[in-house]
Amino acid sequence: MNIRDRQLSTVFSQMQSQQATIDDNAALKLLAAVGDNWQNDEAQLLEKLSQPGMTKAQQLELVKGGITRSEMEDLRQILDTGTVPMSASAKNFLEAVLGRAALTNDNPLQISLTNSGRGMSGYAGPNVTIEAINLTTAPTGRLHNDDTMVVGKTDSFGKFMGAIEVQEGDVVRMRARDESGKVGEWVTTKMTGLASFDTRNAQVAVFRLGVTDRGDGQVELGNINASRQISEPGAKLQFTNLRTNETTLVEIDAEGQLPAGLRLKALPGDEIRVCASDGINNADFSSEAGTITVPGGTQQVDGPSLPDPAMHKDELDSNGAPRFSLKRFSGPLFKDGPTPEDVQQGQIGDCYLPAAMAALAKAQPDVIQKMIKDNGDGTYTVTFKAQQWDAMGGYVDEPVTVDGDLYVRHNGTPLYGASNSADKKPKTMELWFPLFEKAYAQWKGSYDTIGSGGYTPTVWEACLGRPGRRIREGSSDQLWSEIKQAIDEKRPVAAGTYGEDEGARYTNTGVYADHAYSILGYEEQDGQRYVILRNPWGESEPRGDGKNDGIFSLKLEELEKLYETVYTVD
Repeated sequence: MNIRDRQLSTVFSQMQSQQATIDDNAALKLLAAVGDNWQNDEAQLLEKLSQPGMTKAQQLELVKGGITRSEMEDLRQILDTGTVPMSASAKNFLEAVLGRAALTNDNPLQISLTNSGRGMSGYAGPNVTIEAINLTTAPTGRLHNDDTMVVGKTDSFGKFMGAIEVQEGDVVRMRARDESGKVGEWVTTKMTGLASFDTRNAQVAVFRLGVTDRGDGQVELGNINASRQISEPGAKLQFTNLRTNETTLVEIDAEGQLPAGLRLKALPGDEIRVCASDGINNADFSSEAGTITVPGGTQQVDGPSLPDPAMHKDELDSNGAPRFSLKRFSGPLFKDGPTPEDVQQGQIGDCYLPAAMAALAKAQPDVIQKMIKDNGDGTYTVTFKAQQWDAMGGYVDEPVTVDGDLYVRHNGTPLYGASNSADKKPKTMELWFPLFEKAYAQWKGSYDTIGSGGYTPTVWEACLGRPGRRIREGSSDQLWSEIKQAIDEKRPVAAGTYGEDEGARYTNTGVYADHAYSILGYEEQDGQRYVILRNPWGESEPRGDGKNDGIFSLKLEELEKLYETVYTVD
């Protein structure tokens, strides 16, 4: 390579020796070396090009005013034969200077990434927010692809460095957001330069895999919750029928989903092994992510079999038949007594119910132990309090008896409410919450009924025989006083967020619209008042202690901003 411009040759030689990626900042240094003229020397031009708020179109005009044909030829050599890595944005900028490409990156909400070896960094417009989600870790939780967190803001020059929990090889998706809420296009990248080796394999949401028997010796695989991922983009999944040993290999698409119309050869009752690889880890598919079972076959059931509440309508096929099967669970009713950590919301939208029961487990666990009875024969009786609407008033006991059959996902774990522990095996999982939810569904009519919305105080009333109420609105001091008093008096407390029409309120907060949360306590630190909440998912929180157990604290003023209602009982 023969670069004739001395200043350009010096700058480019330094970049060659460093072997650092030529990003937008480095491109400006190259252009300052060739765009100087009698009005601006190299240093002056670089200062003008780097002024805050300068668009690329403006920078392009400045450079064109001083570049010569000879210098353009030098730039062609760098672009066509140079060996220094170059970001797509920087390359487009230099190509635009030569007139070989249109300038495509003048949108302040577009992101250009650099691999600096220090994690996530890059360029966008000046003073915009950069938000991101780790697509490698998201599948095993409840995050959607756009449930982002703020990783930083660009400076006046558009530069940012990200702060997000990632490991070498993780796939991260990010975008820019300006002050008006307008967002740019997604940018997806694999994180490199963080460590010597990629040690985290692609994660798989095996519990989200749905299996439909076609009746012709084939089954169709899909995602029972398609708004969330199965695995990270580009991951390879291998499905092995353990009866026939036949394998099928597929690749996860850019949205983290299975290929459409995926079919496997299998019969009812067949067990299918699921393995995953990100191309680096588990490349031989020797480690198992889990198994799924084709619906059908037979199950040995011990003890009485009682009628079950009808499924939610979303879990029925086009003929109205259940898409999921029942499995008999026989684990202990209680392990260490009822606690909030025992409660996990399942597939249906009944967040008000697990939020209510987690709050009650914190405030009055003895009430739960008294109202749920193990009959010793595989059945359980839950006694609810029903209000009388006659002259007598008051409440009467209404017992509901259910068996241990629970609807299960195709990986064998409960489809609806479950224990929040890792142990979801039929013979060992703690049962009090899923059986309470089942009995409540039976009492109210079906899982569809309780999954179509409800009221947290109504659940408490059914347990305590006392009406619930909304905490009186007023000043922050009044709200704080009422929450403290309720907690101190061991009354359950919960809070509800605004509806989906207020979704923008929750952008990058880690709190979700149209959702109920338990309030477990309060604390005061350094003059600040905090409320301790729990997400009934048993995970996903704006900030916590690193356990991702759904428990987190918010300042009182944040609670007032994000939550529309706070409830307790009289």
